[in-house]
Amino acid sequence: MNREWVVDCLGQNLVYFGSCWCQQWSHKLESLIPTKWRPTRPVIMHSAMARAFTDKFNLVANTEPEWKGAALQYREIVDFLNRSRISYAISANPTVSRPYLEQFWETAEHDCTVSPNVIRATVDGRAIAFSEDTIRRVLGFGDLATDPTSYPDYYVDGCWRQRMGYVGARDYASYKKMWVLDQWRYFAHIMIMCISSRKAGQDAMGHDLAAAMVGLSLNRGYNFSRYIFKALNDQINTAKRFRFLLYPRFVQQLIDDALPNLRAIGERLQVKRVDKRVFAQFLKPGSVEPTPEHTELFGHLINEAYVAPEDWN
Repeated sequence: MNREWVVDCLGQNLVYFGSCWCQQWSHKLESLIPTKWRPTRPVIMHSAMARAFTDKFNLVANTEPEWKGAALQYREIVDFLNRSRISYAISANPTVSRPYLEQFWETAEHDCTVSPNVIRATVDGRAIAFSEDTIRRVLGFGDLATDPTSYPDYYVDGCWRQRMGYVGARDYASYKKMWVLDQWRYFAHIMIMCISSRKAGQDAMGHDLAAAMVGLSLNRGYNFSRYIFKALNDQINTAKRFRFLLYPRFVQQLIDDALPNLRAIGERLQVKRVDKRVFAQFLKPGSVEPTPEHTELFGHLINEAYVAPEDWN
């Protein structure tokens, strides 16, 4: 038996190094290990079990596609995204260092004893803190603290059905991009893949993100900064062992803002771009029934000077 080896059992990774086990281990696993090889003491080594990283979310948007073929059908929505208030957030592509993200999520805490509330963490041995306002500045959302993160159900649902051609079941809590066509589907795809806090499933978005699409379409205020801050806090409120590397781009940008000139170290996480093949894929209705309706873009999406009506009805 080598003095350095790995046991992967019951979803636990144990690394034996010298005379001790690295990472947490259970009594069930202990019973599987011969007595003479059992550890004299447990040692916590976070690098032995890295946090989950998914390269399917918090992607970089393809905001400068090669304008030919199917991509030509998306020029209006891509032009809008490039001038929208989420333009920087969906296109910024920082160098993402896994060690710094690991340190952040291992130490992150929500401090509600100060106003405004902040998220505190230790990165590179130094304390950092940021608030909703910090996110607003760093990610360039240009929203206001008084902006909402939701609109009335009837307003969101009405906009999706009457203006975007949505034909899915009436479920105010969730909307699926499969029930809209072409430019609307691409718009929803960008929101899910670049902005949402999901780590699985690429079709559905919650009511809050569906409302964000309505806000962008009608040039109404929407608090993206609070949406991101809340998503980060939701994960902080879970047990540390369940935390994954949520928002790798956004968290790295916040770390870089707090610690200027921080040198990238260790593994660089490869943040992908939104796949350009979706341009052709989203032109096809697929096999869903009923077939989504084709509707044109409207409001702020095609008119930069568009002003949302005051009446919510």
